[in-house]
Amino acid sequence: MPPVPSRAPSSLPPEPAGRLRRPLLALHAAMEAEALWRAVRGLMHAAFAPHRVTLFLGHLGMGRARLVFTDPPIAHPEEWYDARGRINPFSPFIEANRGVRFYRFAEVLPPAAVFRRSEFYRRFARPEGWDKGVSALFWARREVTAMYSLYRAPGQPDFTDAELARLRQLHPFVGIAIARVRRLQSERLARRGLEEFNRQVPVGLAVLDWDLRVEFANPEAHRCCAEWNFGAAGLRAYSPRDAFALPEEVLAAARALRAGLLGGAGAGGEACAVAPAAGGAWRARLSVLHNPSSALAKPRFLVAFPPAEGPRPAGSGRLALLRDLTPREREIALLVCEGCANAEIARELGRSVLTVKTQLNSAFRKLRVRSRARLMALLR
Repeated sequence: MPPVPSRAPSSLPPEPAGRLRRPLLALHAAMEAEALWRAVRGLMHAAFAPHRVTLFLGHLGMGRARLVFTDPPIAHPEEWYDARGRINPFSPFIEANRGVRFYRFAEVLPPAAVFRRSEFYRRFARPEGWDKGVSALFWARREVTAMYSLYRAPGQPDFTDAELARLRQLHPFVGIAIARVRRLQSERLARRGLEEFNRQVPVGLAVLDWDLRVEFANPEAHRCCAEWNFGAAGLRAYSPRDAFALPEEVLAAARALRAGLLGGAGAGGEACAVAPAAGGAWRARLSVLHNPSSALAKPRFLVAFPPAEGPRPAGSGRLALLRDLTPREREIALLVCEGCANAEIARELGRSVLTVKTQLNSAFRKLRVRSRARLMALLR
């Protein structure tokens, strides 16, 4: 099966091209799954006037779609499509014909009189209001990545050869949009995974955008910056997260790195170290983050607060203590040190309050403390 082309066809389907321009523009602008669905729905209604449109996304291998959009809407769609998939006559057909890009329902279903007596028609097709249709599929090697289906009601005609030809012309446009949304969501998921990991490591990390705005900072960076800015006494007086601000010395170093990049090759380095102007044991290391896959993305700046060498700043022994905890326990312990209650931690991490309590008690046992106050004192 050839891959979806990297560019859209050079010309629009000749008829009805005027009605398709607006939905095609919406399709090319879609960046999220919801926007993609609205664009596909609008395009299919403009091109074919079906009774129903359904978009299936998020397949894992040859399994059922994890995300289904349909219009007209169906109440409780997850339960509906889960039950529907168990007796769906199209899934065995697709499994047996891997790589097929289009099929009319008539190629799969029994004769109309027999189909209308089937359990699938009685439980699903008739409530959905259709008895004929066509599906278009997208593949990666021999696995489905997405598909959409157009349905017509008993009083409507089946899809003609001319309409199937138009569907084939539109297919690459839809495929490009689906691939774009899937790629963007994959990038967001990868970034989220990296951020979740960095939240849990006992080393301060922050990422600045080109304009030196903070895009990400983990709890350890909050604490390091609070002690850098306010000292050990100030650290005890402030919530590190609420009082978070990058030290001016760090921002000045980032501005110098950016100026070097603006000066061109050889104008400056891409990493530097900085220490508090008033003295202190904390250090920060800055480096430039490039995106090798895109020259359009401006560089970012990574700020790391590594454990100090020699005399350690107050509280830095906490790093060894935090390493004794699991990542989940460490994450909760750090949020406790920021003054968060169990309910706040549960909302922040998307866990139940009971889970938070269980993992916090486990951290108490490992660190040999009996209260939140003792935990905060130990880790500060």
